[in-house]
Amino acid sequence: MALGEEHRSREQRRRTSGEHPRSALKIRSINAVAIILSAVLSLMALVAVERIIVTEADSEQSNDAYRACSSAARDLQEASDFLASEARLYVLSADREYLDGYLNELQVTDRRGQAVETLHAYLGADDQAVSDLEDALKYSNALSERELYAMKLVAISTNLDETPGPLDAVVLSDGDMASSDQDRLSIARQMVMGEEYHDSRGQINRSVNDCINRLLERLDEDIEFSNTMMHTRLNQMQTVIIALLAIVVLVIFAVIFLILWPLAVYTQEIKNDEKLVLTGASELRYLADAYNHIYEENRERTLSLKHAAERDPLTGLFNRGAYDQLLTEHMHNVALLLIDIDYFKDVNDTYGHGIGDAILKKVADCLDRQFRSSDLPCRIGGDEFAVIMTGVTPALRSVIIEKVAAVRAALADTTDGLPRVTLSVGIVFSELHEGEQDLYKAADQALYTVKERGRNGFAFYDEVAGGGADDA
Repeated sequence: MALGEEHRSREQRRRTSGEHPRSALKIRSINAVAIILSAVLSLMALVAVERIIVTEADSEQSNDAYRACSSAARDLQEASDFLASEARLYVLSADREYLDGYLNELQVTDRRGQAVETLHAYLGADDQAVSDLEDALKYSNALSERELYAMKLVAISTNLDETPGPLDAVVLSDGDMASSDQDRLSIARQMVMGEEYHDSRGQINRSVNDCINRLLERLDEDIEFSNTMMHTRLNQMQTVIIALLAIVVLVIFAVIFLILWPLAVYTQEIKNDEKLVLTGASELRYLADAYNHIYEENRERTLSLKHAAERDPLTGLFNRGAYDQLLTEHMHNVALLLIDIDYFKDVNDTYGHGIGDAILKKVADCLDRQFRSSDLPCRIGGDEFAVIMTGVTPALRSVIIEKVAAVRAALADTTDGLPRVTLSVGIVFSELHEGEQDLYKAADQALYTVKERGRNGFAFYDEVAGGGADDA
């Protein structure tokens, strides 16, 4: 029974029985006690609100520190990757532009050193996350020495007119100096593309990941502490307000509607892990708003982490892990399209990885625009894509053909400065196959058929398996 209904029921029974309120303490005494207790309880409430404000400020400060430190760690990773990319490109092409870009990052921008300084400022020198990032910087510096040595070999072999200062400081071994230009170029390429070089970069990645993981652990602890403190303050406020309700009998209905009911709602919503509805007294509204602020930050952070776990960082499409889960969840009335970019390795070798990445983004954008919002485009490999079309039967075969044709036409358009690429597409309907693996194998078989026929086309598995003509 609701509180208001219960009160009215008791009042009706009292009137029916002729019962009257019995005399109690004097109003003056009640007022004096009520005023004293109300003042004390009001002060307690103010203290609780102040502590909530402090808790919120501490939580915000913790969030700011995490954002700054995690961004710094990623900056170190990006700077290290940039140095590796510029070094490789210079060794392969001997283009002075890549050497200048490398030295500018190493000596002028110095994002790696700034990243470590940022963590020192927020966490201090003794923090383990700082140690992890310092290890990453140490590995990156060691890698830079290797890269400078390789670039010095290239500079000498290609008779670079003016050798920058950092390269002048590099001393080549007698054996390398005595080698031919071609041998020095081979040595340089092996230094920046060999397994040892790859392992060194892996050490940097692991150290940066260790740093970020420690930051996440620290953030989770701070969030849990903030939530615990907020819950404690809410309970304290509830106790204070209930005590005030017992004192201020004459305003019982105002207290119920402005304080007690909102508190009951807030408590249930907190237990249900829901956002609080702003209602009740202004203090409670402030309390709910403070809780909601922390709740929203936690929710956004969770969604961000979920997005990072499910999405391919280059194209923004679902990644392979998400694709496996989606295919498991959507097994009925779907069409699965497996898509490969034809001769993509040649594109990378000819135009460079920058153009290759731009083409991957273009393919992803075409798939995202041409297919429906209910369809699920994914990047499942280097140049491999998939689209799970939901609510599709073999009767809609022509719709799929139109969408594939639209994507192919968009990729043939070179007005954006990117080279033309073609696709090979294998298609299968779930109505004709059961099981996640069977569906994938069928689409892959159709894709293989397209490649055998010269690529740049598409095929439906049921037509290929049945011996009929495909639609490529």
